[in-house]
Amino acid sequence: MQPVRRIRSLAAAVCCLVLAACGTTGTEPGDDLAVADLYPPAHSISQAGIQPFMKEVEKGSEGRVGFDYRSSEQLVSAEDNHWAVKSGAASLGNILYMDSQLPLLYVPQLPGLFEDRDVVGASKAFWEYVRTNRQLQATFKEWNMRPLFCFTTTNYQLQFSDRSVDSLDKVKGKQIRAAGSILPHSIEATGAVSTDLNASEAYDAFNRGVVDGLSLSVTSMRDYSFYELIKSAVIGVDLGGFPVCYGMNLDHWKSLGPEDRKVLEKAGDRAVETSARRLHGQVESEIKQWRRDGIDVHTAGRDPELEKNLAAVEGDWVDQLVGDGMERKTVEGAVAQWKRLLAKHTGK
Repeated sequence: MQPVRRIRSLAAAVCCLVLAACGTTGTEPGDDLAVADLYPPAHSISQAGIQPFMKEVEKGSEGRVGFDYRSSEQLVSAEDNHWAVKSGAASLGNILYMDSQLPLLYVPQLPGLFEDRDVVGASKAFWEYVRTNRQLQATFKEWNMRPLFCFTTTNYQLQFSDRSVDSLDKVKGKQIRAAGSILPHSIEATGAVSTDLNASEAYDAFNRGVVDGLSLSVTSMRDYSFYELIKSAVIGVDLGGFPVCYGMNLDHWKSLGPEDRKVLEKAGDRAVETSARRLHGQVESEIKQWRRDGIDVHTAGRDPELEKNLAAVEGDWVDQLVGDGMERKTVEGAVAQWKRLLAKHTGK
């Protein structure tokens, strides 16, 4: 760990311990459970996932379990959500930024393995994978948390500020903003050039033409200010989904009665399917809205060369994790497990 990162981690831990000590987390009987989320309430992922989940739990528990929903990083910054859950500063939260601790959680980002129409089955596969992968379960235990529900978004596609980009051939050489450990490899596989920028940098770079495009799922594109700059989109590229996981502080989980834990478990299992089904149901209507807003939408045809390049991303990612210190057998076993579960739940 680099010194700056170590300082940040220590600062996050201290901050979360202070919040927990101040009693802001709903640990007493009858208190609402604090939820740390990075998404605003209007975001498609929030509306598809955590919000319906909370309503179902409140109804199923007959009001015994309530929530204090701290959206838009109100409780802590997005990068510190997992620290907040670990310390008890939050009872549960979106654990998006655990890529260093849980790199195997990101298997849905491997490209070309499922189509958008299969996102419900892919989410069921992902949830079974999270609950049965030994490495993930051991790490969750170390972090004093229990996964409540996890699903995957539909696939990342390609969006551009240049209306002339109407096919995969014209994607080649374009500068595309991509973040994370897998998506940059997928972008490079299309022949484009991956550029790593954070969200605040990306809008300005996109607006000034420093980057030509970006990669977001169909259902997430209108959640961001980038949308107003987009002139064309190439879909059907299937660059992998995005994993969404909410975890709960293990001590807070154990403090609940058996009946309420069952309510949470049932709501979590349902959220896996309903979240993905809501997102899938929005794909067609979103594309229609893009066209109404003047965006040219092009569907990529089958491209054997691209399929070959996307399949090679898996090996690049495995090598990257091995280089970071993980055992090759563990990583390759996790990928194989993910593929088996995908085949089981999507029938492909």
